[in-house]
Amino acid sequence: MLSNPTRRMFLKTAVRAGVLTALADVSTRAAEPATRVPSNPYADIDFNSVLHVGSGSHIHCRSQRVLEILHRRGLTHLAVSNYYPSVPLRRDERHGEYQVGQPWVNRRAGGYVEEPVDWNQVLADPITGWKDELPEPLRTTIPFEVGPQIFGDLPSDVILCPNAEHHSMTDNSGHFNALGSYFASGTFDVRNKYRLIDHGYPMGCSLPWKDAAQRIFDKLQFPDGGGLTINHPIWSGMNLSQVCQMLDHDPRVLGIEIWNQTCDQLNKKGWALDLWDDILRTGRRCYGFSVSDHAQSSDPNFLGYNRLLIPQNTADSEREHACLKAYRNGRFYCVRTGRLELRSLHFRDNTLTLQLNHKARIKVVTATGIQNESEADSIQMSWSESDRAERKYVRVEAWGLDDEEALFTQPVFFA
Repeated sequence: MLSNPTRRMFLKTAVRAGVLTALADVSTRAAEPATRVPSNPYADIDFNSVLHVGSGSHIHCRSQRVLEILHRRGLTHLAVSNYYPSVPLRRDERHGEYQVGQPWVNRRAGGYVEEPVDWNQVLADPITGWKDELPEPLRTTIPFEVGPQIFGDLPSDVILCPNAEHHSMTDNSGHFNALGSYFASGTFDVRNKYRLIDHGYPMGCSLPWKDAAQRIFDKLQFPDGGGLTINHPIWSGMNLSQVCQMLDHDPRVLGIEIWNQTCDQLNKKGWALDLWDDILRTGRRCYGFSVSDHAQSSDPNFLGYNRLLIPQNTADSEREHACLKAYRNGRFYCVRTGRLELRSLHFRDNTLTLQLNHKARIKVVTATGIQNESEADSIQMSWSESDRAERKYVRVEAWGLDDEEALFTQPVFFA
């Protein structure tokens, strides 16, 4: 429990920084479960009057430099997915503020609660604290202090979408992003350097995944937008059964990352296309996401983001909502470099027509495998009524002639 002066000081700081406004005072009304989307997420899109909004659904960013790298690549919808702690990024976030304190805490004895915790007081408490037991280099960093704002200049067209990467569930090895949610978990203490874990403060979410998912849904900014993504499923060691269980739990579990650049760099476990098709063959709706994860921090030519398709006449005040609805309804496609663009996609009377902005190696994929490969900037392909049950769905991959770019549409189901 914080003493009254310390508590007042922390609350004053938290309010000034906007922490409690953004996290604790957000509407906590439970979002109504969304109905499952139609078989064709692109059905009602007018490609003649649509905006292609560059968006990162899994990007770590806590510096002006990384923000500028993302913006230069055309990403203006930034669902930044920071962790340690897992907390949505704010425009006015300051360096080190979550080392000083945070307005939520998870204790092994007591569970997850939304209440202020002052880490300086916890560590230095004369009776229960353990500051003096820490190595000298760490002791000298205490008391923690809040530094300057992370962003000195945020471009006017950038949307900072609520999001965070949640991990260390008690019954699931996966990592999950909370697109459009203000839910926060974990602490700053990476690798238990300050021994918070040893003293009962879990580093990560430390909740059963269904409990964590519900808290994510309860804190959605818009009830009809965003949701939960399953990050790097191959790197996390998740199998088909585990993913299907999560998809079946709630329609706001949106899908899986089919490309994660950081995981590909670490151990060649960045692709999940085979798993994606295994899921789609079961008839389950599962969106695919393309992400850079950490790669943009060191590589301005990072590979992986999404392009959201929103109406061209969307008012600036509605753009944030429109982007999250696009994620919820599968109205987006995946790219690696962004040089390829989806100009149109129509599926009528069992005929698929697709137009790109330039020539690529196009693959048409269904439940039975690759149906067609061609080097072109457009395709048209039809199926008979008898094919529907066997083919189940169709999705398109377009690979750049330089072998670096790739574009992936969301699946369109025949039935």
